[in-house]
Amino acid sequence: MQIENVGLLQGPHRTAVDPGVLSASRRLRRAGVAVYSDRPELGTALRREEAIARSDALIVCGGDGTILSAARRAATFGVPVLGVNFGQLGFLSEVEASDLPAAVERLLSGAFTVEKRLMLRAVWRDQQVDALNDIVVRRESSLAVVRVHVAVDGLPLDHYVADGILVSTPTGASAYALSCGGAIVHPRLSCLSLTAICPHSLRARPVLLAPDQEISVTVEDRSLPAMICADGQDLISMASGEPVRICRAPFDALFLRLRPEEDFFARVHAKLVER
Repeated sequence: MQIENVGLLQGPHRTAVDPGVLSASRRLRRAGVAVYSDRPELGTALRREEAIARSDALIVCGGDGTILSAARRAATFGVPVLGVNFGQLGFLSEVEASDLPAAVERLLSGAFTVEKRLMLRAVWRDQQVDALNDIVVRRESSLAVVRVHVAVDGLPLDHYVADGILVSTPTGASAYALSCGGAIVHPRLSCLSLTAICPHSLRARPVLLAPDQEISVTVEDRSLPAMICADGQDLISMASGEPVRICRAPFDALFLRLRPEEDFFARVHAKLVER
């Protein structure tokens, strides 16, 4: 894969361009690479989505939220993402901010691989939303429980009274699902994970499902209004008892990997235990 066009994005909440990101842009342009960004200091100025669409690869400098948002948009265009951690946890990032110069050199030399990550799609009525980490169905009031019936491929699974129902990907297993008592899932495992959030039950347990199965979540009338939340960023308000259908998205998120295969559990320990 030859890189001729690179999108270079920085966290939207940072008012000033980081000197390291500016240096990376200059190095890419000296190598003859076209650089697109929503910040004119970094390259050809375009709207963020247009910069992504015109790129062969996307370098995203920010925290996990910034990388997550960009990766979701890039997935629809089939553009791989290199995450550079300028935040705190950096679970989705491939390199730290201090390693950005070396990462650019590896990108220019073609010393990388592309990793696919399963994504989710939630559909309610004529609305749909995609997620890389998780889809949550919950009450609009964060202080009220939701009563839902869950089915898999049209067959009843269970009835839950909980703060919400969370369906996550292997990527999202180390995010919200982890704090809800869900299983840690290795990213090479292709599956969907269903977890009740703070269930009012002694029997509710996380459920792992095949990636091609469809989950249907029907909210009881007395639990409305409810909402669908994708990756904690995009929301759909629900005003009826029509089911939410959650399944695998028709495309995957793509991530650039610069190093040999990493010990996933060592990464979990470093990011979630030692910090």
